Amino acid sequence: MVRELVLSQKRQGLHEALLAAATRTIAERGYQALRARDLANEVGCAVGAIYNVFPDLDALTLAVKSRTLDDLQADILEQLGPDETVARAQGEARLMASARIYLDFAHRNRRLWLSAFEHSSPVTPSWEAYMLRLDNIFANVERPLTVILPNTPPQRRKTLARAMFSAVHGIVSLGLIEKLGALTLDELHWQVRVVLAALLKGLQDEP
Repeated sequence: MVRELVLSQKRQGLHEALLAAATRTIAERGYQALRARDLANEVGCAVGAIYNVFPDLDALTLAVKSRTLDDLQADILEQLGPDETVARAQGEARLMASARIYLDFAHRNRRLWLSAFEHSSPVTPSWEAYMLRLDNIFANVERPLTVILPNTPPQRRKTLARAMFSAVHGIVSLGLIEKLGALTLDELHWQVRVVLAALLKGLQDEP
């Protein structure tokens, strides 16, 4: 029993060390730079020991992606608090604030944020847990919409929330990787606000 406990603690310690090392690598050079030998050297373990904790580097990258979404969600909740809005104006304000926090987070954690959406992961229980975290991010859009559009059916609100998220994500993604030219952070914030305001107006005008 004691031996099993010690082995479990060592495994957990190696899990956290590998996750931290992979996070640093991705933050500095992107998920494409992950190499098993480099990670083993950094944490001081054998290459084979990595695969006793993670089945492959895709699974390790997925763990980093999940933690990145956890950090993003924590940022939103820390800055905005619980999302129990009680009036339409508050719902709209929370949507705008969530988009601002999303852009700021992506700007500060560019490669980690990119990996969370660019890296393709196979369908596994860990992938399903990642998708639940992504649903939490979508909920930051969907829940305010219940106040803004109280008469809209839930499934339609869910679809609208993902469409609005996609619109903001597109602006953030293209802006941060400068596909449409160099833009300042203030310019990107302005674009996000304008697009969200137009979407909200269009939804309110919808019969």
